[in-house]
Order: sequence, then C-alpha cells, then structure tokens
Amino acid sequence: MSRTDPQFKLRVPPELRAKIEQAAFAARRSMNAEVVIRLEASFAQDNPQQEQPQ
Repeated sequence: MSRTDPQFKLRVPPELRAKIEQAAFAARRSMNAEVVIRLEASFAQDNPQQEQPQ
C-alpha cells in the first residue's frame, strides 16, 4: 500500500471501529492495513479457486 493508492471513505459504527482499532494494535498494524488485509481475506474466502494457480 502506498500513499498514492486511491482513498475510500467509509462510515462504520463506533463498535466496529473499536474492534478494528484493537485488532490493528494487537497485530502491530495501522487500521488501514488491518482493514485491507481483512477485506482481501474475505474475498479470497469467497472465491478460493481464484487464489490457486492453474
């Protein structure tokens, strides 16, 4: 990730923000990195065939 990547504003409930903040702190990542990693994992889980080389 770089600062030149497009930005995306997102509204989340305070409880979810707190969970993201806690998870990021525990993993020693920024909140942005935590959200990106979790989104990527979610999409990979939805479509596992896409992740495997053919």
